[in-house]
Amino acid sequence: MSLYVLYFFVVSLFFAFLYLLTKNKKTKKISSVLGRQGNIVAKNEELVSNIEKIYRKTSKTVTFFDFLDSNIFLKFGIVIAFSLLIFILGALGILKYDKQTQAIIIGVALVLVILIPPRIKNYVMKKKTKKINVDLPYVIDIMSICVQSGMTIENALIYISKNIQFINSDIASLLERTAIKIEVSGIVSALDQLYEEVPSAEVRMFCTTLQQSITYGASISTVLVELSKEMREMQLLSVEEKVASLSAKMAAPMILFIMFPILAIVAGPGFIRMMAIWGS
Repeated sequence: MSLYVLYFFVVSLFFAFLYLLTKNKKTKKISSVLGRQGNIVAKNEELVSNIEKIYRKTSKTVTFFDFLDSNIFLKFGIVIAFSLLIFILGALGILKYDKQTQAIIIGVALVLVILIPPRIKNYVMKKKTKKINVDLPYVIDIMSICVQSGMTIENALIYISKNIQFINSDIASLLERTAIKIEVSGIVSALDQLYEEVPSAEVRMFCTTLQQSITYGASISTVLVELSKEMREMQLLSVEEKVASLSAKMAAPMILFIMFPILAIVAGPGFIRMMAIWGS
């Protein structure tokens, strides 16, 4: 029992030290650079937190795992509660295993509690960003219709942000934040901030197109229609690329689960007869 407790506390202290070492790692200072190129390269924690705030607002999963990832005491509380449960079940004889097995189970639980939450959070955020890319062409079509009806870009953004919740709540939150920033700092600055906040090629294409149309005085509705068409073509090319790579990905399972079984069925009886002859 003493070795078991000692093992548990040693593993807990090791992962606590490892977590604090990575959590308190100082971020590099990024000098302020004028121009779009510097804005693309500079991805500091403030920009990441902005997009995470939007995702936390629209997703309870991101909120929960972000809270779990940032609270180390809650993680160790979960591990300790799980350890007590394992010990009680073992003491009552419901689950029968030795102390080494208990220590291995608790060590695995500790590793999972520390490593799994940030990965699940990042996976959900990437999935929501992909959903934004898929739904953005529909939003651009709606915006083009609003501009053709006589609305300004600012009014179109406000209207779409209020009426697009049922399609994609993340896009609605992004457009709502952008509309508020337009009222405060102007449309060019608001589009710059949207360009930097969202790690999406489609959103950045949208911001760049609007800025160029405003700067050079081009017809915004026509440009938006062409942009929507181009995004759909990009999505179609991405699907075609995945379909084309499917045959290469299927080669390994086919060799593993089809060719080897067929080879065993065809050559197996002859091999068995040869072994029987050699044995006799």
